[in-house]
Amino acid sequence: MASPESLLRAAVACGLLDDAELHQLRREAGQQGRPLLPWVSFRRRLPQRAFYRALAESRGLPFLASSELASCQDLKTVLLPARRLLERGGLLPVREDSDGLLVACSDPDARAGFDTLRRALGRPLRPAIAEPRALELARSRLWGTSLPASIDAVHYFDELLAEAWNACASDIHISGQPDGWRVRMRIDGRLQEYAAQLPEALGLALISRVKVLAGLDIAEKRQPQDGGFSFPLPAGDGLKIDLRLATAPTRFGERATLRLLGVASAALELRELGLEADGLTALADFLARPAGLFLLTGPTGSGKTTTLYAAIRALLSSEINVMTVEDPVESILPGASQLQVDQAGKLSFAGALRSILRHDPDVIMVGEIRDRETAEIALKSALTGHAVLSSLHTNSALGSVTRLRDLGLDSPLIAATLALAIAQRLVRRLCLRCRQPRPFDAMVGRCLQWTAATAPELYAPGGCAHCLGSGYSGRVGLFELLQATPELRSAIARGEPETALAPLAQAAGLVPLRERACQSVLAGTTSFTEALQCGVL
Repeated sequence: MASPESLLRAAVACGLLDDAELHQLRREAGQQGRPLLPWVSFRRRLPQRAFYRALAESRGLPFLASSELASCQDLKTVLLPARRLLERGGLLPVREDSDGLLVACSDPDARAGFDTLRRALGRPLRPAIAEPRALELARSRLWGTSLPASIDAVHYFDELLAEAWNACASDIHISGQPDGWRVRMRIDGRLQEYAAQLPEALGLALISRVKVLAGLDIAEKRQPQDGGFSFPLPAGDGLKIDLRLATAPTRFGERATLRLLGVASAALELRELGLEADGLTALADFLARPAGLFLLTGPTGSGKTTTLYAAIRALLSSEINVMTVEDPVESILPGASQLQVDQAGKLSFAGALRSILRHDPDVIMVGEIRDRETAEIALKSALTGHAVLSSLHTNSALGSVTRLRDLGLDSPLIAATLALAIAQRLVRRLCLRCRQPRPFDAMVGRCLQWTAATAPELYAPGGCAHCLGSGYSGRVGLFELLQATPELRSAIARGEPETALAPLAQAAGLVPLRERACQSVLAGTTSFTEALQCGVL
């Protein structure tokens, strides 16, 4: 394992932090009696992968993810004579090509081990960097040995949760596969491999561990279960993470999905969402109104809850009674009264809304409008003097009108209450440190209606320590705003179809999501591939 100082020097060399930050964090760790590297990792939200990628980058060596270490199984026969040497030296040959053996290690300064291995195998070696835990698991699978005492379900979950927090992951997936157990994290909306092949014993123990923490029945493996718990981060200075757990039986054993609540939406303000100036103005105008309906639309995972929280946060004051109905409550809003829908059916969205109206609310947030009863109560609340904010699953801002009609609401009621609708998508932001020019091709031309002569310079993802090798760092919103002008209200009240409403909406300033996506690609903010995958091109 590389020394903490060498990892920190590599992090500074790659720009993950600067000397001044490191000096300050070193002083804080000393004052609190904490190990330096975990403290830096927690305070700067840098997972262990970032440090080892930085080490590889600073030394000009390849970095191998856990999934890439599995190919060492193909070399088992070749490596048997040097087994003890490999175990002692912490080395793992992964694959062989014309340039020799690619050997993974976590400490490139351990040159004696490389020299001895080179002589023992009689082959040229090329070093590569991998994380220590991934190497331990890969070596255990290679030789069929038991795991080290430091890798049990309790310690492994502590490390897993710390890595998920530091990587700003929203979800953790643990699932059984034919060749072992798999752990993935959802980072910036995409699943990324964390551990590709956990031994069966560790995978089963990990499932039992999270079920115990959530108060679920560990003996019940044939029925889905749901629960939740709060868990302190090991190096988190008292910080606790709220998690929601869902389990389900599958062909290769139970799988578990953990949602880290509030990670994405905890502290964002309106100006940080990525809205253009016209969008911020329109939203501010709505929030200044005493009544009306504001809808956010988009598929699951498009950031609707984050935007709703930011809007509510902008409204909170001692003079306004803000009440919310959510499933579940994903983040605490100090100053608001938050009701959570009961999974057992004792409290539905509609039932909670009826209750809220008896508590003299000024602002009501409904996490999602799912049925006619909820929609009717929400719109009538907006009509009778309340500001109502909610979300719908539709593909466009205008689609909210069609969706409300499909739920059985009258067009005049929709026209009278709908003040603002915003459709949104989230696309991953290209890492500015490693993005690369992308050559023009026929698909770009067809989708964006550009030719090779008129196309601007486009960018594609690269991969570095800053973005954990993904080529993307964070996400940015694409927004389509529908403001209810008098002409548009009249057309909605007459029951005009969406095709007839579109010209009126664009005359009122609506910029389609497709155009917003093209602008983002043109600016080099995101890649063409990412914009294509978000479904608006």
